[in-house]
Amino acid sequence: MRRYLSAAALVGFLILSTFRGTSFTSPAYGATALGLQEDFIRVAEKLKPSVVSLKAVTVVTYHLPGFDDFFRGTPYEGVFRDFYPRTIRQPQVGQGSGIIIDPRGYILTNYHVVGGAQQILVRLSDGREFRGQVVGSNPRLDIALIKISAYGLKPATLGDSDQVRVGQWAIAIGSPFGLDQTFTVGVISAVGRRGLGENRGSYIQTDASINPGNSGGPLLDINGNVIGINNMILSSGQGIGFAIPINLAKQVIAPWLR
Repeated sequence: MRRYLSAAALVGFLILSTFRGTSFTSPAYGATALGLQEDFIRVAEKLKPSVVSLKAVTVVTYHLPGFDDFFRGTPYEGVFRDFYPRTIRQPQVGQGSGIIIDPRGYILTNYHVVGGAQQILVRLSDGREFRGQVVGSNPRLDIALIKISAYGLKPATLGDSDQVRVGQWAIAIGSPFGLDQTFTVGVISAVGRRGLGENRGSYIQTDASINPGNSGGPLLDINGNVIGINNMILSSGQGIGFAIPINLAKQVIAPWLR
């Protein structure tokens, strides 16, 4: 009798062993840590030539009080008028990022990065610098297109932001605080966010680190496709950044590409 029980136990053990590795729910699409690391490295190397650093120079005029104001209503009024300037013109430099989208020199960025600038300086990843010119802008949607005269440019691949899903990887590249080619990783936190700022469009929300200077740079998927233009952050929180969907940008800039 004991022999039969042992045989039955052995059969039961084999059956359990067979089903132990079987999952009755959908398995996760797993990847090794080193494999995922290689994916990030591949995206960084692929996009490096396509992401640029921007400096926008705007000359601001300040009106200053002169000595004449102190002597107004006295016999000395007007005596010092010609000795001290009443206005000062001072350049202000804003920083941002941009994405090369066409080998002819077209670069996509935010309007608030370059709007109203008297001079736009574009620095490529290889160190070359060029003057940029705005060829189209939409202040309401905060989208601008600039152009440089350069050769050997590598455009980024524009993806399909309608296919973006919450939870997928999100990668931001740009020049926060002037630190060129800064690479940060997060996930897509939400899609279709509305009612933010003056932009009446929708946003992609991400927790990939975005800071001042990232504006105009790309938000990417794990394959290195541009899915958005990094636009702004919620300063009162942490890890709450927003990007303009690339499909909206493609519609806006289409008439400017010629």
